Amino acid sequence: MKRGLIDMLLHLAPRERMLLGLLVIIVLPVGIIFGVLLPLHEARERALSDRIEAFALNLWGQERVTEAEALAAVAPEITVRIDAGPSDIEQDLIDAGLRNAVQELRSDGEGVVDLRFDDVRFVRLAEWLSGLDPAWGYDIASFRFEPTDTSGNVAATLKLEPERE
Repeated sequence: MKRGLIDMLLHLAPRERMLLGLLVIIVLPVGIIFGVLLPLHEARERALSDRIEAFALNLWGQERVTEAEALAAVAPEITVRIDAGPSDIEQDLIDAGLRNAVQELRSDGEGVVDLRFDDVRFVRLAEWLSGLDPAWGYDIASFRFEPTDTSGNVAATLKLEPERE
């Protein structure tokens, strides 16, 4: 193979050999940089950004747990219970300016409410969840937040169950 390559190069004019050398010296490294290294760097940056967002979400969740524990320890037992239904939840969403972001608000016959947001500001949703009255009659059974293409927005799914007594 070396012999064939050497024979091919000897048949080329000096200017052609110089251009071929420049091609190998300049174009090949540039192709490696743009074809391999830059996509790897962009993937690393995305992974770091996703990690930071996950850390912030985890921190927010831990703060809510700590806040709930502190309130449970200090607050007296609430005897008045508000049986909020889907219409009351919808009114809370309207008051918080989140109703237009709701993609699904569904209630089954047993009082379980499913909420889905496809693209909502995380801060507004977190403020709404944090500001809910403890006596509204629902527990958050499950939730899921996923980042969207818009910075600061999330896709969220919440499952609310009637509070157990």
